[in-house]
Amino acid sequence: MAGGGNSGRFRNSRWRNCDKLFTGSREQIFKLNNSANYMKKEMQKICFIVNPISGANRKPQKIVHWIEEVFRASGQQVDIRYTRERRDAIRLAREAADQNFDMVVAVGGDGTINEIGRSLVHSQVVLGIVPAGSGNGFARNFHIPLDQYKAIKLLRNPTVRAIDVGRLNRHYFFNVAGMGLDAEISRRFEDFGQRGPLPYFLIGTRAFMQYQPEQVTLHFENQSIEFSPLLLSIANAPQYGNGAVIAPAAKPDDQLLDVIVLDPMPIWKAAPNIYRLFNGTIDQVEEFHSFQVKKVVIERAAPGSIHTDGDPYREAAELEIEAIPSALLVAVENSQA
Repeated sequence: MAGGGNSGRFRNSRWRNCDKLFTGSREQIFKLNNSANYMKKEMQKICFIVNPISGANRKPQKIVHWIEEVFRASGQQVDIRYTRERRDAIRLAREAADQNFDMVVAVGGDGTINEIGRSLVHSQVVLGIVPAGSGNGFARNFHIPLDQYKAIKLLRNPTVRAIDVGRLNRHYFFNVAGMGLDAEISRRFEDFGQRGPLPYFLIGTRAFMQYQPEQVTLHFENQSIEFSPLLLSIANAPQYGNGAVIAPAAKPDDQLLDVIVLDPMPIWKAAPNIYRLFNGTIDQVEEFHSFQVKKVVIERAAPGSIHTDGDPYREAAELEIEAIPSALLVAVENSQA
């Protein structure tokens, strides 16, 4: 079983058949498609979309100066546009795609990246990233420099990587989607307004103490499993952001999604294991279960909270989630190819 990192991870009988799903498929698919997932593409027209109020982007004029410096003698056409309100990046990205830009660059956090990325799915327009958020999960997952100047420099002549996209009902996601405790934390974090690791930790601790797991049913590969998880995540890539790795084995170009289930546990057991989120060993916790799917349907008693890439929503009782292979082009460092 590739997903959990340990054979025999499914101690509970309801999970025993899950570790046989796609056995060996992950590496086979990855090896077959890996070379085709990287390419070079000429970038003559580049549009930067800047979110001036994202977590680490309070002085966007510095980034604009760096963009002008890096591209001054490149001969490439560069436009810089700014978001003014929530969801504005969706409109700006669609306009740039319609204007035949070769690459649209998100200058912001994971929320801005998701808005722009979803507008470029199934297109030949490349998504570029200059990380300027509080968690920067997308940049970390795809090994894009967190140093903004270095991230801008790689965009002059990047390698292009084709990645899979997850879809939860009508919502696209590139990192992680989920319901349960992480969706509740995302909702509270959004309402709180302040960003950064400390507020997230405090909100997460309170949510853990108050959260009541709900009963859900998973349908996949002619199987149905009923349970009440503390956390249920669907991962296209390993981490949420800030280095918190929930799905250590997830790969964004293997045509599979990693389903992560964390059973309820008391605070005295959860607290000493928080560090495992940050060193990639969360799969060593007894309550951790994982398996891979191309598609899964989740049923719950009523509509409730979900999140996609940390962005919270209220969604229907039934959630249909699937992997869409090679649906988005992303600019990465040449060393990744």
